[in-house]
Amino acid sequence: MAKSYPTSGSFSRSAVNLAAGAVTGLSSVFTSLAVVIVLMFFTPLLYHLPQAVLAAVIMMAVIGLLNVTGFIHAWQAKWYDGAISIITFICTLGFAPHLDRGIMIGVLLSLFVFLYKSMRPTVATLARSPDSALRCVQTHGLMECAHIAMVRFDGPLFFANASYLEDKIMEIMRQKKQLRHIIIVSNGINDIDASGEEALSLLIDRIRSAGIDVSLSGVNETVMEVLQRTHLVAKIGEDNIFPTMESAISATHEQAHVNSQEEACPLLTVCRISS
Repeated sequence: MAKSYPTSGSFSRSAVNLAAGAVTGLSSVFTSLAVVIVLMFFTPLLYHLPQAVLAAVIMMAVIGLLNVTGFIHAWQAKWYDGAISIITFICTLGFAPHLDRGIMIGVLLSLFVFLYKSMRPTVATLARSPDSALRCVQTHGLMECAHIAMVRFDGPLFFANASYLEDKIMEIMRQKKQLRHIIIVSNGINDIDASGEEALSLLIDRIRSAGIDVSLSGVNETVMEVLQRTHLVAKIGEDNIFPTMESAISATHEQAHVNSQEEACPLLTVCRISS
């Protein structure tokens, strides 16, 4: 014969306990004793108490559980997190007493956002910022180098987003007519699968067929193991794989700027877009 231990009870009673400051299961023992004492000795005094008064006690406790600052904080962190929390809250009220349906809607929305962000990760082009770091040109209003494109891919490279990286780099190649070298900043690529490796291999072929050289920087150990097992390291060339962005710039800058008309390279000097 199976046995079990109760792990939850009435939500309204739990809300009242929480509002009263209960922190352990022992509160249920004292609550039960209080109920027994009231039923045995004080029932006549409470007999004519309106149900609205009892409902008000429960409502006051439940209202205390409504954390408005949590919605605001979620919205400030990421607007879609705040939107999901609000939609989940409204759906939970709408489906009451079937609270699980509202929760499932929140889970599905969160899963959809996660999948969308995984399929469309941030792809940023980098340039030198005032703090000497290499940062996103769009975010910080920086100019780009005409001959070297530093492209940072922020996310794992797998089957769902492999073509997205290729589309972004092809777009950069179409826009920058004097482009001579592309450095794929791989610090944000924490994993790669077979589809991602194959897409990267084909992308390297397309870049080089256009007469543009390509390098990788900041490849971590997990990704490097995959590239070595699939012989992609030999295809790229070990001399085209650099440990850091700065070493990649140092090794490729001079050759990429032969006969260049660029007065100041945004990879070496801070160059803001004029307003």
